[in-house]
Amino acid sequence: MTKYELFNWAVFSLFLISAACVVIAYIKSHTIFRPFPKQPLNYTPENFSLAFENIEFSTSDNITLKGWFIPSTGGESSRTIILCHGRGSNKGELLKDTHFLARNGFNLFYFDFRGWGESKGEISSIGYFETRDFDAAHEFVKKHRPDYSEGIGVFGISMGASVAIYAAARNPGIKCMLAENAFYSYERVIANWSWFRLKIPYYPLIPLTLAFVKLRLGDNPDLYSPVHNVDKISQPVFLINGDNDDLVPLEDARRLFKKCSSVQKDLWILTGSPHGKCAEVGGEAYKERVSRFFKENL
Repeated sequence: MTKYELFNWAVFSLFLISAACVVIAYIKSHTIFRPFPKQPLNYTPENFSLAFENIEFSTSDNITLKGWFIPSTGGESSRTIILCHGRGSNKGELLKDTHFLARNGFNLFYFDFRGWGESKGEISSIGYFETRDFDAAHEFVKKHRPDYSEGIGVFGISMGASVAIYAAARNPGIKCMLAENAFYSYERVIANWSWFRLKIPYYPLIPLTLAFVKLRLGDNPDLYSPVHNVDKISQPVFLINGDNDDLVPLEDARRLFKKCSSVQKDLWILTGSPHGKCAEVGGEAYKERVSRFFKENL
């Protein structure tokens, strides 16, 4: 093969590789917006002998969401916690790990984000569109359950934690916020997920994928990331993370905690806990610390 032919072959190979990267990045940006198969609703309040109301409400962009309002079993209460599940989960999975809060004097409002559980919608966005879902849930509680919501707190896990942080930063009426497994930024969580779950390297696919995501949204979703909002929070904050979390490494949790502007903040690291398993690993200590945070601040 002559040098000229070798050069042409190298250029052609580079073109094919570049084209493949663009195609893969485009497909990956598409999967970010498409919920994978929904996890079944394995738990309802009836499983835990809790009285509840089935709730239906709509977002500002006309997506119908479904939820449960569970009144406190520890006596009538004017304090309500809005609970936000993670990507790939639903309100039932979060209920399983947090229903103990009802007997500690709190009303609980669980809802499914768009595209998950019983809610409508075909698009998920790891926090961008989900902020609208939270706003609708928050507004529903204030408008339709005013006697139960003189004090409102927020609990979020994973994607729901990023939404909780964004909400607390922009709603001074929220009294306190607990974020479990909150990712540092949109970019980092996509990069971590791609590498640890699919072994896709950061360069060149992740920057290309994020560029396509921005084009699809017409906005920069990273601006909704915890890192850009946690420094705007003045309410009490409780961050929980595991030291065996591949999506949210311990370093990211500590960086987020350091950046948090609240003067009343705490970070709890659970030894051995992977992503989304803090309640399971923490056991009774988890229930005690989570309950105490809301009792002291809500």
